[in-house]
Amino acid sequence: MRLTFLGTGGVWAAPVHGCACVACTRACADDSLRRRPASALVECDGFRLLIDGGREDLPELFPPGTLDAMLLTHFHPDHVLGLFRLRWSKAERLTVFCPPDAVGCDDLRRHPGRLAFRDVEPFIAFEVGPLTVTAVPLIHSRLTFGWLVEHRGKHIAYLSDTIGLPEATISFLAPLAVDTLVLDCAYPPNGGPGRNHNDIDEAIATIKLLAPRRAFLTHVNHELDCWLIDRSLPGGIVVGRDAQRVILVDTSVEPPTPRTSD
Repeated sequence: MRLTFLGTGGVWAAPVHGCACVACTRACADDSLRRRPASALVECDGFRLLIDGGREDLPELFPPGTLDAMLLTHFHPDHVLGLFRLRWSKAERLTVFCPPDAVGCDDLRRHPGRLAFRDVEPFIAFEVGPLTVTAVPLIHSRLTFGWLVEHRGKHIAYLSDTIGLPEATISFLAPLAVDTLVLDCAYPPNGGPGRNHNDIDEAIATIKLLAPRRAFLTHVNHELDCWLIDRSLPGGIVVGRDAQRVILVDTSVEPPTPRTSD
C-alpha cells in the first residue's frame, strides 16, 4: 500500500496571493515548496483511491480509467472544487464515499453528473477494492469524517479537517497504534480563537494520544511554514510535502517526485 500527498495545504497555504512572508516568497520561487489543497492518493494492488478533491486539475491528474473510488472528508470548497469539473466526465461513474451532508457544496449533490455519492456511517467498516475503510468523526465547522484505510494489517489514518478529536474517535484509533497518521495542522502555537484546525501544539498532543508509528502533518498554512523554518519537530513527526510518497510495506518514505511538464 502506498500513500501519495497530492496536496498538503489549506486556503492559507503558501503562496498566499500578495503575501511577502518568507514561506510565500520561497514557494513562489520554488514550485516544490508550493502547497496545493490537502488531498492524497492511496494505491494498493493496482487499485487507486483518492482522498478529497480540492485540486481543480483532477481531470488532468486522473485520465479516464485511472481512478477507482474516492473518500471525501467534507463538503467545504477547498476539498471539492475539482469535483465540479470531474462530474461532467464521459468516463464511468466514480463512487464518492462521504459524510451524510445533504446540503453538500453548491449544486454538487443535486447535480452530481458522473459522481455517485454514497453516504456512510462512522465506525462501520466497509470494503473498497482490496482495502478496508472506516469513517471516523472529526471536529470541524461542518460534518466531517476522517478515514481509516487498512490492508493486511497496515493502517493509514487520514484526519483532516479537525481541531482535536472526539473521544469516540480517540477510543477507536488509539488501540490500533496505526502505522501512518496524517493529521490536520494549520497553525503555529497559539493560533488564536475561532479556529477549526489544529495548531502545532494541539497536533502534537493528538499524536501522543494516538501513538502512531509515524505522523505527517497536512493542511499546513503559510504562518506555520514560517514558524517551522528555524524549528524542529519531535521524532516521528514529519511536515508533509506535496508529491511525497509513503510506502507501507517496508515503512520507507520516498522523497517528492520531481515535477515534469508534458
